[in-house]
Amino acid sequence: MSSRHFPQELVDIVVNNLQDDIPSLKACSLTAHTFVPSARIHIFKRIEIMPPNDNPGSKEPPSHSPCQKLLKMLNSSPHIAPFVEDLSIVLAVDAHSDPQPYDPWIMTGRTLSLVLPLLHLKRISLVENTPGHWLPQKRRHTTADWTNLPRRLQYALADVFSSPRLEAIHIRGMKFRSPVQLLSLFSEATSLTEMSLSRVYSTGQYDPWPESQPWRPRLRTLLIDLTNVKSLTLTTDSNRWREEMIQATNGGMEYLRLQYRWYQNFRTTLNFPKSIFGANLRFLHIAGPIFGSMHTFFTTVSDYSRLESIIFQECEIKNPVLDRPSLDSTIDSAMIYLPCLKAVEIQICLLLTSNPSEPLSKCVAAVQAALPSLVERGLLRVTAFEVEDISECGFE
Repeated sequence: MSSRHFPQELVDIVVNNLQDDIPSLKACSLTAHTFVPSARIHIFKRIEIMPPNDNPGSKEPPSHSPCQKLLKMLNSSPHIAPFVEDLSIVLAVDAHSDPQPYDPWIMTGRTLSLVLPLLHLKRISLVENTPGHWLPQKRRHTTADWTNLPRRLQYALADVFSSPRLEAIHIRGMKFRSPVQLLSLFSEATSLTEMSLSRVYSTGQYDPWPESQPWRPRLRTLLIDLTNVKSLTLTTDSNRWREEMIQATNGGMEYLRLQYRWYQNFRTTLNFPKSIFGANLRFLHIAGPIFGSMHTFFTTVSDYSRLESIIFQECEIKNPVLDRPSLDSTIDSAMIYLPCLKAVEIQICLLLTSNPSEPLSKCVAAVQAALPSLVERGLLRVTAFEVEDISECGFE
């Protein structure tokens, strides 16, 4: 039976089974015309744009860069564009462990801004395929910077990021002015369900999210690389999320803030992940029921820690920790694991409308009397202050 008599359903089954084998798909499409409609769906579904070959020994002229070849193909064969659903833009490839400074090709190239409007993508990736162990120290200053991208390329990428067709975004190795600048690019992507961010740096401007700007994506998958994070604040109610987020930092953070629900009973023992005691942790701030947080922390610490400062913050309490004299003995036993500790601060936050039965000064004195092990070591600091609204307590 000749190929032209094959039922199209059978051809589709054969081609679908080869969807990840591009050489075989190309061979099929050259064998018989009947394979072409099915094969080209998979051949052009995902396209990767590599950086230009800047090797001085390369015989390839600059006009033959991968991006320029793609533009030429799309202009000469416009029927291909609808088949492209997934575009991967490789910002850099470097196999050397001690790279020389460079300018990412998208910072100066003009062709990519002409390619993007021709496509209707469902997935897009901008990735820096370079060794990770040296990147934070030696590559950050040469990472592609969104703010300094050519204006036409910014517009072209922004159109893709806000497209109602876009379902997934992967960024690995870029620099933005702030997290708000990054996330606002996708705020109108109504179909966006998958986001992966790694090696993404901020220049230090932490602008608040505009109240008038909506966030329309409905993410189902979110991957954020936290291995280089030094400071982390978590206000989640989920013990599992709290544990996983802390573990994701790989023990590298130096400053950690955890917030628990205020309405929990002050006698409650909180869930406290042992993973917080990373080798680099220096400062810890816990906001929540003061007895629960102190008791759980000093019970959990069971190995040498380099912590220098701990803050326990409470909201709306009366006669704190006095009904549990065992707390001080627990603290005293744990001090052997905290040789670097310089201060334990207790912050008591009282609402003005709560009409506390005890004056603030008496509350401070009660805390000091309840924790002699910290007072004798000269570690205890107690501060008490009044606020008009509970929202002024905590980190949010």
